[in-house]
Parts: sequence; C-alpha cells; structure tokens
Amino acid sequence: MRAWSAVPVLVALVLAGCAVAGPRADIPPAGPLPTAEPMVRVGVAVNVEGVTVSSDAAYEIVDGGGSVVARPAAGEAWRISTSEDGLDARGPDRRRARGLTPPVVVRSAGDVVTVDGMAYRGTALIQPGEAGRVTVVNTLALEAYLLGVVPHELGERPESEIEAVKAQAVAARTYAIRHLGARGGPFDFFATVADQVYRGLSGEEAVARRAVEETRGEIVTYRGEAILAYYHSTCGGRTANVEEVWVHRDPVPYLRSVSDVTADGGAYCDSSNRYRWSERWTRSELLAALGRGLAEHAGWRVGSPQRVRRLEIEERTSSGRVARLVVETDDGRFTVRGDSARWVLRPEPDRILNSSRFELDGRVQGGEIVSLTAEGGGWGHGVGMCQMGAIGRARAGQSYREILRTYYQGTDIVRLY
Repeated sequence: MRAWSAVPVLVALVLAGCAVAGPRADIPPAGPLPTAEPMVRVGVAVNVEGVTVSSDAAYEIVDGGGSVVARPAAGEAWRISTSEDGLDARGPDRRRARGLTPPVVVRSAGDVVTVDGMAYRGTALIQPGEAGRVTVVNTLALEAYLLGVVPHELGERPESEIEAVKAQAVAARTYAIRHLGARGGPFDFFATVADQVYRGLSGEEAVARRAVEETRGEIVTYRGEAILAYYHSTCGGRTANVEEVWVHRDPVPYLRSVSDVTADGGAYCDSSNRYRWSERWTRSELLAALGRGLAEHAGWRVGSPQRVRRLEIEERTSSGRVARLVVETDDGRFTVRGDSARWVLRPEPDRILNSSRFELDGRVQGGEIVSLTAEGGGWGHGVGMCQMGAIGRARAGQSYREILRTYYQGTDIVRLY
C-alpha cells in the first residue's frame, strides 16, 4: 500500500460540490447564449404531500386559469394539496378553495414567498406531482437564483477569499446557462446536489452577494459555447480527466487533469479536511457494503456474499484514481470501473466513499479478507474546478479569472448581459 504524505489539516469545511452523485447522465447540448438575464425554474419541493405557503407581505394565490383564489394578508398561511379534481387551497377560518386548475401561482407584493418555512425570491408555482402529491417550482431571475446557490456550494467565505467566491459564482452561472431547459419537465434544476444546492433567500450571504454582483452575466465558454462547468470539493492534489471518472463519457478539451500542487510541494486544496482521509471496514461491514453496493449501484444480481476473497485495484487513471477495481466473492467476480468504485465500496449505507483516489490494504485470513482499510485523498468526483483549490489559489493572490482558466483549460470568460 502506498502511503499518502502527511499534510496538516488547517480547516474543516463541508462543501456541497456540484453533482456529488455524479452529473446528469445526459449531456445537454449547448444552445444559443442569452443576451439578457434569463428566468430559471427550481424544483424546491418535489413530490411532497402538500405545502404551506405565506409571505411577509400581502400576496395572491392564483389558479391556472388566472382567477385570484385568495388575497391573504402578510403572514397568513395557506395549505395547498391535491384532490381528485385538481388542487385544494385551505386558509385560516375554514376558508377553502377546491378543485383549482393547476398550476397554482403564489406571488407576493414583496416579491418573496415562503414555502414550508423557506423564503424564496420570485414566485412559487404549485402543480400535481406523482401519486397524489405536489411539486413546487420557484421561478426567479438567474442572478437571484445564484444568491441562494453560491453560499451553499462554497460555504461562507471571508472577504479575503472573494476571488474564490467569484470563481464559484461564474461556474454556477455557467452550469445554469448550459442546463436551462435540459430536463424537459416542469423545472430546470433540483435544489439539491443533483444540480446545485439552493436554499433561496434564507441562505443568502454578503460576500457571496458581492461575488455574484461583481461577475453579473459572466460565464465560461469554449469556442463560443457555455461549458459543462463541473466542480467538486477537493481534488487531493490533481483533478481528473472527465473520461477517467465517468467511463462512458468522451474526452472534453477543457475538462482535463490539472495539477493542484504548489511551488513548495503542498497543494492548494490541502486545507480541506478531506485532503487525506481513511476508512475502515470489519469483515461483516465489508460483506454488507459489497452486497449492497454491487446490487444497488452496479446492478449485478448478487445475494448476500459470505466471503470476500479478493479486492484489488488492477488499473489506475493518469490522475491516480481507480480505473478498474476487481471484487471476488463467493458470488462471483465483478469488475467496477471509474467513479463507480465510490458507490460500490460505501463506508455506510447512505454515504459513498469520499473519492476514487485511494489505496487498499486488506488483512487476509483463511483465504478471505477479514478487514479492510482505504487510505485516500480528495472529496468528490474530481472533474473541473476544485473548490478548496480555488480557495487556496485565492489566498495565494490569484484572481477568479486565473482560477477558472486553470481548472477549465483553453476557455474564455465572457459577459452575456
């Protein structure tokens, strides 16, 4: 087992990172670039039983036909849910409107609506979801959307790190522009790591607001098209080629492996608490993890393995990540490729491995592995911008433009509006 070099952990950060579960399986085509600020649609509550709406100002509830259902006073809460003949809205004092034509729009005189206690700029559009549930779509301008994204993708940063926050703002804006309309459904983005973490007005923060405002309308392009602006928390010293991680992807010129090593031999991202990490499994934990992971993620028909005979990294990528992991149990031999190793070898049922850049050390007894240790580096898929690296580069005096052009090679930064 190759030992990772020891680097002091300076801060402990939890960064959301774009598409922690991996980016969308489909690659959205690059459409024409807007010349004015677009509106975006965010699924802030998807397939829930019902929602409670209100506002700090007077607001209206309007049905799909344009009729005003109610004009509640500021602070007055209404509950909206489905019924057999449409949507129902129920207010205080037994006021109720039944069978409303969807979608129902909630709009406020103050341009801020509250959905289940979370405040959002713009309007809320409510429509039937699956199996008698409802979906709430927050419609707002792109720049307002970014105000609720950037603080949660990079964390709250001090003014001294504003260049990293600007880089995050431009990357998040680019991601949004490239993915507008790509889902073909009622909304453009989930408010989760399935796209970009979005917490609305409730999550806004001063430094992020300044970063969004000072980069207004700017995106990263390659040959005149908005790029696939993937990013992640911590690269561990080197980012990855996109095709290394998601093995069915073709190479992308600007999503190439980039060194994050500094002149003194450290790394720009080494202040992350996931720069280096360790995970351990007992025999029973390993059997459970592989049984679950091979079935749920890889789709193999496996039972409940009783013995793990071999667990070996047979091939690595040029950036040092797992290219091919071989698993042999009493149920058979399985080959796991690329970033899938993080999902098959989960430390806990609801937590994947931090990255695919790791070494394995197993203790073998009686022809089976009875304990396993993974020593690794980095957090996230490793493609595109390293968020902790961007912070380190900002601390070293690099501008947001330098940061973006480092992680997205050969690109340009342009202002659309």
